[in-house]
Amino acid sequence: MASPPKTARDLPLGALLLEEHLVHPDDLESALATARADGRRLGEVLVAEGLVDERALAQLIARQEELDFIDLGKYDLDPEATRLLPAALARVCQAVAFGFNETAVKVAVSDPVDGTALEEIRTTLARPVHFFVATRSEVEA
Repeated sequence: MASPPKTARDLPLGALLLEEHLVHPDDLESALATARADGRRLGEVLVAEGLVDERALAQLIARQEELDFIDLGKYDLDPEATRLLPAALARVCQAVAFGFNETAVKVAVSDPVDGTALEEIRTTLARPVHFFVATRSEVEA
């Protein structure tokens, strides 16, 4: 019996990058070695070395995590929302609360796979949260 088709969520980031032709296999291998040696994340190494565009990486991670990507530069941040997330926590979690929808606070994060950070945000806000993925540079701006 054939196994079901793989979704983006089932594949490692490196495989997705290759599938999307965003990185050359040799560059991926080199970046993986650097990430392991330095204790950094693969995406961080790829962006730092200029091998992958930060926006393309964030969009791919959003797809992988089944979240929406947001270009924070195109939105006016809602001051009421930004005040809800303490600045120190926002820095540590690489997050910015930027608005509201009908039921939740909208929060952009640059690392949606950091479950501890996401849970800390949920706990601090003490209300429903709708997470989005944004580039690290936009979240830190």
